[in-house]
Amino acid sequence: MRYPSLPPVGAVAAPELPFRPSPNLSSRHGSAARIVFVHVWGGGSFQSVCNWLSDPRSQASAHVVYGGTLNDPEGEAAQLVKWEDKAWTQCALNPVGLSVESADAIWQGHDAHGFAQLARIVALLCHLQLQVCRELTPAAVLAGSQGFARHADAGALGCGHLSCPTADAELWQQFASRVIEEYRHGGFRSSWGT
Repeated sequence: MRYPSLPPVGAVAAPELPFRPSPNLSSRHGSAARIVFVHVWGGGSFQSVCNWLSDPRSQASAHVVYGGTLNDPEGEAAQLVKWEDKAWTQCALNPVGLSVESADAIWQGHDAHGFAQLARIVALLCHLQLQVCRELTPAAVLAGSQGFARHADAGALGCGHLSCPTADAELWQQFASRVIEEYRHGGFRSSWGT
């Protein structure tokens, strides 16, 4: 599957990013983030996902939760964990990951604007936090490379979620290409989040 049309590259900015701190975090112990991991919620609403990832019983969190643009044309987003801290979402790769949880509709082909905005978010994180933007293969994830990847590309070290955010290779390639186009387009804000 592919989105047949998307907003022009650079036309959709990353949304505002209010900080809603989750208690589910820990220190990176000196490790630097090197991968932006893209996730899918797997059910729920923006509010319920934020609440779950902030509930100590969940033992899970994310740096960013992004709700797409179906219910909020600006794209609802929140930061739950500071960039310098470790969110609990990729198991053994938590120390080197920045995590972006995204709405199911984006990966089901129902939110073209949200798909474009999510690509801008990932490109922005690559720009601000990594200073590099490249799609990582599973081998590159394990080899210590910098860039962005599907949660699935982390394999067993990333908890074995092999269809997160999508198992659709064509849709992921469209997304990865869009992230790189957004990164090359530039024009990013000078800061985003905490």
